[in-house]
Amino acid sequence: MTPAYLRLDARPHLPPRARAMAFMAVLGVVSGLVSSLPSPLPDIRLTDPDLLINTQSIPLHAGIAFSLVLGAVLWLWVNRDLNKCLLAMALTLVGWLAAVNTASDVIDMVQGSMLFGTAEGAKANREMLGGVAGGVSAGAIGAGLTAFGVGIAATAMRRTEAWATVVITGAVAGLLLYPAATFDAIALLFVPWQGAVAAAIAYVLTWRDG
Repeated sequence: MTPAYLRLDARPHLPPRARAMAFMAVLGVVSGLVSSLPSPLPDIRLTDPDLLINTQSIPLHAGIAFSLVLGAVLWLWVNRDLNKCLLAMALTLVGWLAAVNTASDVIDMVQGSMLFGTAEGAKANREMLGGVAGGVSAGAIGAGLTAFGVGIAATAMRRTEAWATVVITGAVAGLLLYPAATFDAIALLFVPWQGAVAAAIAYVLTWRDG
């Protein structure tokens, strides 16, 4: 028999915390794996700012995949208001775009600075610091806008401690940007980041059951 929280004809119902977190983590990992595949979408060039979206470094389908996961789960578990779920999806995608821009800006700023001077190894140190700072900043911003979007459909996400939990999770997982860039393996970032943030969202949505 299908559990109530998976039935399309039932009222929205959150599963127990452990099950919700495991389910969301798996969905996040699957979404991260899909996000790591070559994009099937055409390139989109923005002139203000001058940015080419959907290249290998900015795969648009990554944001779409994660937003679809969150929108579907919100509709199934939390709120059957389709407009609110669509708004949550839209803000998740905006958060992804903002995270990409933030990472790029922070990395460029650090690498273009004179931090560590001109001593041997200074450039490598700037690259490492730029990757770490860019990843943390981008992870926090992406998670923050995602949490804000989720809060449109889920009142539990509107508490400061709930939002902060998701933001901190995203920031910590964002540290993986540097190794992902170093090894040219974007899955090292997308898979754990999306899995961890999805699990964090499930955790805070089920606080009342804890």
